[in-house]
Amino acid sequence: MQIEHGKHAGAGMGLANSQLITVDLVVGIANICLLLILMYMYLQSYRQFKSRFTFGLLAFALLLLLQNVLFTGFLLYYQSFRGPGMGLPIFFLNIIEFFAFLILIWVTRV
Repeated sequence: MQIEHGKHAGAGMGLANSQLITVDLVVGIANICLLLILMYMYLQSYRQFKSRFTFGLLAFALLLLLQNVLFTGFLLYYQSFRGPGMGLPIFFLNIIEFFAFLILIWVTRV
């Protein structure tokens, strides 16, 4: 089986792996932005209530932010994270995380 430069058989959604990696980077940056919003909301709540639970949410969001910054940075700067066929799995992980963060923001604001 011959693989064209920048494409992988079965890359999915009609996009080349390099195009999916670009989408992954955009979704990763969006996840970072959503986490910053969540952290702001949790910090405001912690300042108001001083509860351990809210502090735990803040710490959890901080660790997720660190994970997303590192992962997006690795995706941007290390070619090994861009291997053939990696775009689609990373896309699904990032998009699921994106919607999970949207739900957390929605639940926190209600």
